[in-house]
Amino acid sequence: MVNLWILDGADSIGGNKIALTRDGEGLFLDFGVNMKRKRAYEVSYRVLAIANKMFYHLYSEILPRIRGIYRPDLIELDERVREMLADQPELIIQAALISHAHMDHYGAIGFLSNEIAVAVSNSMRAMIEAMAESSSYDIEGEIFRLRDRRGEKKEEIQRTCELFEEGKHVSNIPFKVKTYPVDHSVPAAFGFLIEDASLAYTGDIRIHGPRRDLTERFLEKVRGVDYLLIEGTRIDTSTNISEENVLKRIEEYVAEKPEKFACVMVSSTDLDRVRGIIEIAKRLGRIPILSPRLTYLIDKLTEIESKIALPSLKDACIYFERRSLRGGGYELSPRHYRRWMRMVYESRLDGRRDGELKKADEISKDQSKYILIANSLDYVLELAQIRPEPGSRLIVSTSEPHDEEQEISWGKFLEWVDLLRLDMRMAHSSGHADRESIIRIIEEVDPRAVIPIHTEKPYEFQRLRRIGDIRCEIILPHVSKSLTLK
Repeated sequence: MVNLWILDGADSIGGNKIALTRDGEGLFLDFGVNMKRKRAYEVSYRVLAIANKMFYHLYSEILPRIRGIYRPDLIELDERVREMLADQPELIIQAALISHAHMDHYGAIGFLSNEIAVAVSNSMRAMIEAMAESSSYDIEGEIFRLRDRRGEKKEEIQRTCELFEEGKHVSNIPFKVKTYPVDHSVPAAFGFLIEDASLAYTGDIRIHGPRRDLTERFLEKVRGVDYLLIEGTRIDTSTNISEENVLKRIEEYVAEKPEKFACVMVSSTDLDRVRGIIEIAKRLGRIPILSPRLTYLIDKLTEIESKIALPSLKDACIYFERRSLRGGGYELSPRHYRRWMRMVYESRLDGRRDGELKKADEISKDQSKYILIANSLDYVLELAQIRPEPGSRLIVSTSEPHDEEQEISWGKFLEWVDLLRLDMRMAHSSGHADRESIIRIIEEVDPRAVIPIHTEKPYEFQRLRRIGDIRCEIILPHVSKSLTLK
């Protein structure tokens, strides 16, 4: 008998923490950060010290109050954590199987015991490592290597990592699981077939992206399962824009202003879109310039000979961020540039990797020649250094803000857009299936029951069942209450 636990993500977008247990063994399907809950309890001027982070995360239930799953060093060193977990239910988990490299699916693994292995694909591992190395994470970045806080030297501990391949069983985990790639806004995204529970888990999925063929194959492989654990991010909307349409819009927006500078802001892991924008730049006779963080991710995936279709940097440039007061602003020392960034720049300066470095003042002198591909909205500050001519084109190709804190950040971004007198356009396609696509996915899989997750509108599934658009049973999970899969 298999028990299914939804520890988080039952009524939120992201933060998936799903457990399958059976006879004293268990498996996590994702263990991500609930970003909405985390933002709700963050006090912006107060950075959580490592000594307090786990306590606050458990107190606010950013982390579930479950015994047996967390790092012994963090528990032993904090009596508050021990007291909080003392009377809580216990789970015995051997491994965490990760669906893709987005923080809301893997970002809380750093808090898990080093005895819990992590199962990922080779490309997914490289992406997670690149994101951790190029971000300011502490414990959250300790996915594959942990620093034991009990000793003065903070001994590094290697977490067991099982690398899986598509279409094959994952080794050394307590359930028989086959992995199949699916289409999402990050490459190396997977859905899972848990054979001994007759359960399929979609992870994050869509059928309107450039690799919809992957999703179609996954649906074919899991057809007829008893249970479909499906994401419902966009179950309340039938609006859909294809990735092809997004790239067409971007090309039109850039082409409208041939004499002006252009910048496109994308998600830091959406390499399919980055590749498409590079192709647009070539068609329009412009030189693409990539931010260093995007470049580092591509470099890491190139090193492992990833099967992902990576953007070519042969005819591209890399944006050289100014970070020092000496050396004309570009003194490549550890004081001013983190290790990952020095690796990006030094490998171009010595000719080991493709991509010429471009400084802001060089771009400023010949603005219509380039298109900058940036990985976050805060890159608007770099645009101030480039000094784009009034009316230059800015294209935001990321999701719009969907909570109060993101609205505040968005408002500050728009202040800079106005100050720089940029002509802004939006062009984005979601990484998630819309309502009509979700209905189609359910029809094609034809499960006995659907279990919605990763949604703020779980009751929409029940409404669709009542009006006959969904024909199978709907099981709405309750956080931290087990469901027996029969």
